[in-house]
Amino acid sequence: MNKKLIAIICCVMLTGCTTQTKTYKTKTVKEETPVVLSEEGHNVKEAVNKSETITVKTNTLGEIKSTKAEVTIPSISEGDLIKDTTILKDISNKGDENITLNDHHLLIENNKNSIQYEGTLDTTLPVGVDMTYYLDGQKVTNIKGKTGTLKAVFKYKNNTETPFVATTIMLLPQETVSDIEIKNGKSMLMDDYQAIVGLGCPGYEPFKDSMEVTMKIKNFQCDYMSTVFTEGMFKDLDLSELTKTTDQLNQSAQKLVEGSAQLLAGCTTYGQYLHTYMSNVSKVSEGTNALLNGSKQYNASTQALIKSLISSMNNPTEFIQSKINNIDLTDEQRIAVNKAISEGVQESLIQNKKSLEQLSQLLSQSPVSKQLETLSSSLSELSQAGNELSQQYQTLVTGAKSLSEGMRLFDQEGIQKITDITTIKKLKEKDHYSGLSGNNITNTKFIFEMDI
Repeated sequence: MNKKLIAIICCVMLTGCTTQTKTYKTKTVKEETPVVLSEEGHNVKEAVNKSETITVKTNTLGEIKSTKAEVTIPSISEGDLIKDTTILKDISNKGDENITLNDHHLLIENNKNSIQYEGTLDTTLPVGVDMTYYLDGQKVTNIKGKTGTLKAVFKYKNNTETPFVATTIMLLPQETVSDIEIKNGKSMLMDDYQAIVGLGCPGYEPFKDSMEVTMKIKNFQCDYMSTVFTEGMFKDLDLSELTKTTDQLNQSAQKLVEGSAQLLAGCTTYGQYLHTYMSNVSKVSEGTNALLNGSKQYNASTQALIKSLISSMNNPTEFIQSKINNIDLTDEQRIAVNKAISEGVQESLIQNKKSLEQLSQLLSQSPVSKQLETLSSSLSELSQAGNELSQQYQTLVTGAKSLSEGMRLFDQEGIQKITDITTIKKLKEKDHYSGLSGNNITNTKFIFEMDI
């Protein structure tokens, strides 16, 4: 496959730009007096909607050696002569039309076909590219036939307000390169070539203004290298659908921001309820512990009283008689009382003693105390679980805050920026270069062909 054709295919794949590949027999146009063609008696139409391709030959570092321009005038159905203005020198017609040049003005026969002519330029170019090469870390100017690690940096320049897209194409024999790394570009295989293509739009953020390729080379050889600058990338864009899409994206992003804020607010409310809950659990636990302690003190006091009563009942008969001895009774009365004590009182006291002993046993096995101990233990476990829940809540709050802040930054620094089509609108408004070779230029392309 033709090397230039491969380069054109690469360019088309990445940027959509095209380059004429037809060849013509050229016919030199010389300035003559008097002119061969004259406007007098002719229907003359002015050349409009012209396109120009500026081909620049440079050395290895991008320094200009020569500049040539090719102008295309689209077919005009009316008039038998076409007039045009140009600053080109050494003009050659690429068709069969008769052309007369007089003081930068051209008169061209109109054969109802497109017209192409070319000439040389001697003027400052509005765009350009500088190349810098490093071989094994050392800056060099000659890389042909070299072996090692090569880093090539292509710096694009644009001194106009028009957004020119720069596309660099390198065609390298596959066997001479390996381990290719590219910034702002890509590498692809085409026929027997490793095609390296880099992109840039100098002067307009956030687009890049350079391309960098690093690769291992062996007996370095580059069969073709050029950088093409094209305009018109933005002027034909229909922004209506893009505006609609970006509006929808902004609305969705805003909902995400609002949702994350609501989540944080919900976490805060949850934290308040959790604090109230844990505070009440703590109060219930404190009350239960106080009740348990009171129950234990009550049991201990009751046990002491029962023990005292039981102790006093060890010999109830002697106790009663000691009291009766202090009463003035007759012998008959005293005998009757002692009989009653021995037959009834003592038996009753013994039964009371047994009842007190049973009560003491029941108190020692108090279900209330055990249930209070179980409740206290449960409340303690609940409090511990609540503390762990509080720690998890803090993690949740931290995450919610991070999410909310992240969504805010995502919206402000991300979505809002990538959906801000103000820059594209400005580029669309500026996306027209007035031309270099003459007037009425609607499309300009610069091709820098590097000699390497």
